[in-house]
Amino acid sequence: MSAFSINDNPFGMILIIFPLLTSIASLILQLLIKKKVIILSVVFTVYLIATFTLFNSSFLIWCFVYTGISLVGTLIEDLILKDKKKFTT
Repeated sequence: MSAFSINDNPFGMILIIFPLLTSIASLILQLLIKKKVIILSVVFTVYLIATFTLFNSSFLIWCFVYTGISLVGTLIEDLILKDKKKFTT
């Protein structure tokens, strides 16, 4: 019995695993792409597809929440990259 199985404990995945994966993916994509709009679009599209294929329509609110988490993650990474460039030049 897994602690974060979707069948046993869906709230564990929704409240812990998905936000962590979203923030990590946003940080990595920010390092690679450096375009906030594209990163947010990718995150929103992935969760929107997951909403209607894996979950039900009540998961749609979490789609917006995870997109907001992605926005915060990209803004933090952008600030870190700008500060790093300021101190290295």
